[in-house]
Amino acid sequence: MTISAVDRLNEGQRDCLRLVLAHHNSKEIARELEVSPHTVDQRLRTAMRILNVQSRFEAARKFAALEVEDRYQPLIYQMPDVEPQRKNGKPDSSTGRTVSDTSGSIDDFQNMDGNVAAMAFEKSQIGRQRLPVPRYRGEKNTIGTMERLGWILIIAIGSAFSFGGLIAGLEALSRLKG
Repeated sequence: MTISAVDRLNEGQRDCLRLVLAHHNSKEIARELEVSPHTVDQRLRTAMRILNVQSRFEAARKFAALEVEDRYQPLIYQMPDVEPQRKNGKPDSSTGRTVSDTSGSIDDFQNMDGNVAAMAFEKSQIGRQRLPVPRYRGEKNTIGTMERLGWILIIAIGSAFSFGGLIAGLEALSRLKG
């Protein structure tokens, strides 16, 4: 089988083969593509003949293998952390700041790791209680199941008291009026 065999497949046959690879049957593929199940079977038979295979799953596997070779590399998740700045006394191209050769200090109160001193100060000022929401950008939610249930209970009770206070206030206003 060559690349030219895959080039002979039309877009409908390619769509059917992709869905066969996802373990869909003819009826599910037909619903997805909004065609009849007979059309799906016909497209798959033609694709099997073009690819010279005996089953629809084998055709889907071969098509996927050749299709992957023809695509770009998939995107890879990258960490949002910023690289530390250079320590050689030359200006940094991204910020234009210079790094001191002798002390390793960086302009704008940055320490040797490239972290902003203000961020470290902000983190130290924050209490030790773990909250259900991020306190600063990039923090992950690390609370456990019991803590989550506790926060849900606290929020529910707080909402009930707030709503009760609102109703009591509205009732007091209605008594003053009438």
